[in-house]
Amino acid sequence: MKRSLTGGTAAAVLAATATAPPAHAEYYSVDDPADAESSLTDVYNARVRHGADEVSVVVAFADLRRSSAAAVSIYFDTVKSRRGPEYVLTSGLGDGTDYVLREAVRWRGRGEHVDCDYRARPKWARDKFRTVLSRACFGDPEEIEEIRASVKMGDVADGSQPVIDWVPGRRMWSTWLGRGA
Repeated sequence: MKRSLTGGTAAAVLAATATAPPAHAEYYSVDDPADAESSLTDVYNARVRHGADEVSVVVAFADLRRSSAAAVSIYFDTVKSRRGPEYVLTSGLGDGTDYVLREAVRWRGRGEHVDCDYRARPKWARDKFRTVLSRACFGDPEEIEEIRASVKMGDVADGSQPVIDWVPGRRMWSTWLGRGA
């Protein structure tokens, strides 16, 4: 006897597989409430993926614009026994800005940029910022078993007082993500 999926069942299966995280990576996603409403770049979602060869972070904003004066910092924690991040990628969100990955101490970047393969780019039409970093950016890839991340957006929306938006919360982290197969 042959079995077939009904249209509704097939659509449900397709939707579930289309939105599922990749099978080859550890994945974390968190929605952020509208808590920085005085800035167009209020963060509303952050996704972190720890794959076999790279780590990617996608940050979604309410309204990302080429003329933005805002910036984003993505912190990476790789050593469970030490407090705070070991690395921070910082980038402007407006047209013509650049990005840099540096070592971090006490939630601040320090020293020269980390020399490794990474890229970052705002996608204004999609209201997203995406970065992809080689696992080698965080030291010996064989020694880094888990990574977690935190996102901070800063904006001077009206020029008087900075607007700060942390995801998942102020100096809080995603869950620890093991390396994907």
